[in-house]
Amino acid sequence: MYKIIRMVKRRNDLTLAQFKDYWLGQHALIARRALERGLIRKAVASVSTGEVALGAKEPPFDGMAALYFSTLEDIRAAMSGQLWSELTADAGSFVDPGAAVLRVVCDEHLMSQKEGAEQAIRRSGQLKIIRTVYRRRDLSHAQFKDYWLRNHSALEDKVIATSGVQRIVATFAVPDAGRDADFDGMVELYFDSMDDIRTMFAGPVPQMMRADEENFVQMDAPAVRLIAEEYLIGETTD
Repeated sequence: MYKIIRMVKRRNDLTLAQFKDYWLGQHALIARRALERGLIRKAVASVSTGEVALGAKEPPFDGMAALYFSTLEDIRAAMSGQLWSELTADAGSFVDPGAAVLRVVCDEHLMSQKEGAEQAIRRSGQLKIIRTVYRRRDLSHAQFKDYWLRNHSALEDKVIATSGVQRIVATFAVPDAGRDADFDGMVELYFDSMDDIRTMFAGPVPQMMRADEENFVQMDAPAVRLIAEEYLIGETTD
């Protein structure tokens, strides 16, 4: 399934709680109307917990919106239509207009998950880590994606089997001629608790994953790292 994601920073005069309340209350109504009209397949909001992730001084963004579509053509139509205009207009009510916004059209792949994860993953307030990466400079986007799906995926299966990670989702930017995407790939790791996150980072998993990432990730490139809670705004049933 395809999706468009936007990472945003909250308005300076809003607390994180106020930012979250407005998004999940008022702003979410726009996505729900779009779902009713069949313009999108699914809408998800991921809001920062405020926790510091992986040594960062503060979360680089306060939230990530993801709208899901069946085709790239549906995304293009939405971005040039009334839905995008409504979302952009309302963003001024809670998003900092002067802060950088990360926006990427992507395709999403479920890489691995524990048995029973479909029932265990919460629809509201599901804890996860978000991390973006750039491909190694000597690789094409296709080579980067192919290595992740064919090789790195085996390690993701191992992470699921040996740690508290419940689910791993990989997202890949859709190449756009003449424009570099804000990232090439993004991974989302789902957890039951902050204790599970701390336990994983205290164990061998990070070193194992970093060692293999050197084969396809530009390790010195900037990356977004964010601990967030995921909220399913809505989805179609067909």
